[in-house]
This record gives sequence, C-alpha cells and structure tokens, in this order.
Amino acid sequence: MSSSILVTGGAGYIGSHTVLQLLLGGYKAVVVDNLDNSSEIAIKRVQELAGEHGSNLTFHKIDLRDKPALEKLFASENSYKETPVYA
Repeated sequence: MSSSILVTGGAGYIGSHTVLQLLLGGYKAVVVDNLDNSSEIAIKRVQELAGEHGSNLTFHKIDLRDKPALEKLFASENSYKETPVYA
C-alpha cells in the first residue's frame, strides 16, 4: 500500500505540479482546496497527465478555515505521511 500525502492548495499552480510528481512517484495524493484561485480543471488535468496513477488522486473542496469539514475529512481518511501546504 502506498503512502497518502495530504496537499492543501493542491489545485493551484505549485500545488498541482507537486501533486503530479507525487502521483508519478507512487504516492496517493489527497488534495484539499477551496478553489478560490484555481479550478477543478487543474485537478482533472493532473489526473490525465498522471495516466494510470491518476486514480490515486482524491479531491476535497474544503476551506481550511472550515474546522468541521476538516475534522470530517480527518475522520474518514487514513493517516498521512506528509502534508505540504500551498494554500
């Protein structure tokens, strides 16, 4: 089983490039972004570019200030190996 990495701001320019490299490196990427400065198109493009690894990307539209939504995410997902922050 590959490790999961939580990437905040993963739909933005730097975050999406990081997510792509993580996927290509065999990691599972869990992206949290409120899409204020990006769009889900970036997430779909990363999945396309990652090819067979694209299915290892999970996206959650969540604002980091939304504590209940984050608590729900943390309760439903496995633990994360790392958490790069690009938000």
